[in-house]
Amino acid sequence: MRVRVLTASLLLLLAACQVPFANVQTQNPAHLTHGPLAGGVTDTSANLWVRTNEGARVQIEYSADASLQNAQTSAPQTTNVESDFTTIAQISNLAPQTEYFYNVRINDVPQFTAPYPRFQTFASRGDKTPFRFLLLSDFRTVSRITQQVDTFPHAAAEQPAFVILGGDFDHRNPETLDAKREMFRDLYTSAGGMEDFVKQILSNFALVHFWDDHDYGDNNTDKTYPHKTLSLQVLQEYFPLYPIPAQGDWQSFAYGDADFFVLDARSQRDPPKSPNGPEKSMLDGDDLGADGQLAWLFDGLKNSTATWKFIVSPVIFNPTTKKRDGWGAYPDERAKILEYIRANGITGVIILSGDLHAGAIDDGTNSGLPELVVPTANDGFDKRCLTEPTGDVGVWSVGNYGDASGAPCNGYAVVTVEDARVVLEVKDSQGATKLEYTVE
Repeated sequence: MRVRVLTASLLLLLAACQVPFANVQTQNPAHLTHGPLAGGVTDTSANLWVRTNEGARVQIEYSADASLQNAQTSAPQTTNVESDFTTIAQISNLAPQTEYFYNVRINDVPQFTAPYPRFQTFASRGDKTPFRFLLLSDFRTVSRITQQVDTFPHAAAEQPAFVILGGDFDHRNPETLDAKREMFRDLYTSAGGMEDFVKQILSNFALVHFWDDHDYGDNNTDKTYPHKTLSLQVLQEYFPLYPIPAQGDWQSFAYGDADFFVLDARSQRDPPKSPNGPEKSMLDGDDLGADGQLAWLFDGLKNSTATWKFIVSPVIFNPTTKKRDGWGAYPDERAKILEYIRANGITGVIILSGDLHAGAIDDGTNSGLPELVVPTANDGFDKRCLTEPTGDVGVWSVGNYGDASGAPCNGYAVVTVEDARVVLEVKDSQGATKLEYTVE
C-alpha cells in the first residue's frame, strides 16, 4: 500500500478550505477553496456559489435525502481566473419548503462527505404558513477579531427559514479589485474568528446579502465613490444574489405571504451634505426615473398582494439618530416614501435596518413605520457598541440594546411571521431576548 504524506503546510491549507482529506487526490489537484453558499433561493430554485483553487469544472449534486440518495446533478460550470475562480450553479424544479442537501463536485471529485451542506426552499407566494428568519449585520473586520462571540451558534439554533446578511459585512473599506475579493475570501474562511459563522451559518441556510458603506467602499460614501463598478463586479462574483439592475444591488424576493424589498442605500445616494430639498435622494441620485430604485420600490409596494411587506434598509430609517448618514439626512425623500404608503393605503409595511451597531425597535412613533434595528454580529466587543459618533442612540419607543457606555451589545435579530402578526426580536449573543414587539 502506498502511503501519502501530507506536509504541515498542506494540512493547514486543507483546514482553511474545509476540504475533507479523503477527497483530495494527487492526480486531481483542483479543489474547493471557499463555499458553498446558497442564495437567490425561491420556492422552486436556488443559486449555489463556490470558489476553486484553479480553473475547473463544477457541478452540484443535490437531493432532498440527507444521504444524497436519488440525487440530481446540475449543469456543469467552469471557473476561471477572470472571475477569481468563482462560479454560481443554478438548480431548479425544486419542491417548496423542502430541505435540500448537496455536494460539490470539482472535476467529478466530490468535496464533502455526510453531513452535507443544506438549505431550505421558500414557501410559495401566498402560502400563509408561519415562518422565522434571522438578520446578522455589521461584522467586524476579520483581521481585527480578537475573541469569539457566541452569536453564530445561537443564531443557527433558531433554525430559520433563511438568513439575511446585512451591510458592512466587513469594515475594511476595500479599494482595489484584489482587496475587495480578499475581503470576501476572509469572510468565507473557517479561521481567524469566522469558524462558527462559516460552519454553522454559511453551510446550512439560504442567504440574502446586500452592501453598505464599508463593504461597498468608503465610510459614509455615496454615488460619487470612484470604484463603484468594481464593487458591483465583486459582489456578483462572490455572492449568489437575486436579480439586480446594472446600477446597484437592490433586490426583491417573496416568502409565502411576505414580500421583501432590499434597498441599495449607497450607489445611488446623493452626498449626505448636499442641501436638503425634494431633489436630494438616497435611492435615485442618478435620476434613473422609471428605471430607478425609488420607482421600483413604489411599484413593488403598490402591486404587492402580500399581507406583509418588509423594506430592508442598510441604514437607519428613524431620523432621531445617524442624522448625517441615515434617512434623517434625506428628510424629503423619507417623507415622500411615508406619504406614498399612506396615500395608497398600503398596509403591513415593516422596516428592517442596521448600521447603528446597537439593536433597537420602534413601533412607528419615531420611525414612521415599525422598525427593527439589528445589533452588531461580532463587532464592538472591545469598544463602545454604538457607531454614531455623537454617542446618540436616538429615540426608540420599544427601546434599544446597546449604547455608548462601553457595555457589549453583540447579537442578532429574529423575525417571526404569522398570518395576522409579526413578532420582532433583538437578541444578544447568548440568544436571550433583549427587545420584543408584535406588529398586528
